Amino acid sequence: MFKKLKYVLVMLTSLPLLGCPTMQPKYLLKPEIIKAEGSYAHTASGMTFPLRIGNFQRVTVLRYDVEGLDMSAEYYLFTLSGAVDATVYVYPSPAIVSICSPPEAVELARDRLSQTEFEAVKQVILRCRDAAKLIQEGEVSLLRGRVVYSGKMATFEFENAFAQTLKSYLYLFCYVGGKWTVKFRFTYPKNFDGSKEMEGFMQNLPWTLTGS
Repeated sequence: MFKKLKYVLVMLTSLPLLGCPTMQPKYLLKPEIIKAEGSYAHTASGMTFPLRIGNFQRVTVLRYDVEGLDMSAEYYLFTLSGAVDATVYVYPSPAIVSICSPPEAVELARDRLSQTEFEAVKQVILRCRDAAKLIQEGEVSLLRGRVVYSGKMATFEFENAFAQTLKSYLYLFCYVGGKWTVKFRFTYPKNFDGSKEMEGFMQNLPWTLTGS
C-alpha cells in the first residue's frame, strides 16, 4: 500500500510540471549570437560545441535565455552532391518532483514527460514549415562509450523557398546526465543521401555533459 502511495505521489507531482524545465529559463526576445573562435563550452551543462565535427564546420552558437541554460550550435557540411545542415541543442529536461519514490515510478514519469516533449517539438516543426509532413517516427538508441542513450526520432519533408524538397530529421534524448535534453536536427535535399554524414555527426560530437 505504501509503495502504491509513493507511485501516485510522483505522478501527481509531475503532471503539473509537464514541459516545465528543471531550471526555468528566462527567455530572451530573440536568440543571441555567441562569438566563439574555438570550442565553446556550455557552462551550465558541461557540453562542448567544437569548431569542427568531422567534416562539419560550426557556423553559429546561439543562446536563447538570460542564464544560458538553453543553447544551440549549428554546423554545415558541403559536398559535391549536396549539403547537410546540422544543429545540436542542449536545454533542461522537464522537471520531475519525486519524494521517496521507487525507481520504476521515476522512470515511468520520465518516459511520459519525454513523450510530451517529443510531441511538442514535432508540433513546432510542423507549424514553422508550410506544408511540412511527418513521414515517420519511432524509438532510437545511441551508444556513447559504454552508455546507451534511449531517445526518439522523427522524419519530416517540406519545401524550401526554391521549391526544393528537403528531408529533415529530429533526434531527441531527454534526461542525459539526469537533467539535460540533447536534440539534433538534420536537414538536406531529398535526393541526397546524408545518412552517413548524419550518423557520423552524432557519433563524433563529444557528449561532455555533467553526469553523462
